[in-house]
Amino acid sequence: MYIDFHTHIDFYKKEELQSVYKDINKNNIKVISCAMDDESYKNNLSFSRECNNIIPTFGIHPWKVTSKLPNLDMYNDYIKNTQIIGEVGLDFHWVEDKSTYEPQIEVFKHFVQKAKVYDKFLNIHTKGAEELIYNILNKENMLEKSIIHWYSGDIYTLRKFIDANSYFTLSVDLDTSQKSQEIAKLVPLDRILAETDGPTSLEWVNGVYGMPSEIINVYNNICNTKDICIDELKYNINKTYNNIIIKKE
Repeated sequence: MYIDFHTHIDFYKKEELQSVYKDINKNNIKVISCAMDDESYKNNLSFSRECNNIIPTFGIHPWKVTSKLPNLDMYNDYIKNTQIIGEVGLDFHWVEDKSTYEPQIEVFKHFVQKAKVYDKFLNIHTKGAEELIYNILNKENMLEKSIIHWYSGDIYTLRKFIDANSYFTLSVDLDTSQKSQEIAKLVPLDRILAETDGPTSLEWVNGVYGMPSEIINVYNNICNTKDICIDELKYNINKTYNNIIIKKE
């Protein structure tokens, strides 16, 4: 079994979904489909009813946070029911509207606190705010419950996350990015997960529109970078999956 710990099935076009389901089932892939907001979570829930290998998760992506703070209590049922909280986090790099930064922080803190209450893992976007996210998680003692999605920050903060036993997803740029290769070599094997951030992230990296089976290439690239066999990688990722997902089913 392959496990994609961070993707977006709702990014596929409606007419592509049957091919997506077929690709997932044919290649025995478990897909954690992260939400951007409540609408995408509802879409992912419907996809999961069509394909049992899709696991929908709820979060509010920092790109979806505006300068006006929403009523966060309205999401409580979604948070209670989701198996992982995500995608959540902060983005001070791609987001140019600085008026959203404080609301982003408040939304993220809310999800971290709820994750602590309900004993859930968080799937976290950290772009340009790595140190602040570390500090927020550390204050709530939630670093070990954190999956750091496609980390690209400084090595000093990376080492702090590593020392705190956070998890890290490695993604579709591993065969082309020296920075991602350096990160992969530093992260312990038992803290490594795989993701595609599909379908559009592969297209952003090398112009190829990604199907779910792209996760197989990510696994192979992790093995090449870490100099390990595929069975060892699968064993470790499956073990983490069982600790995070199976125990809550």
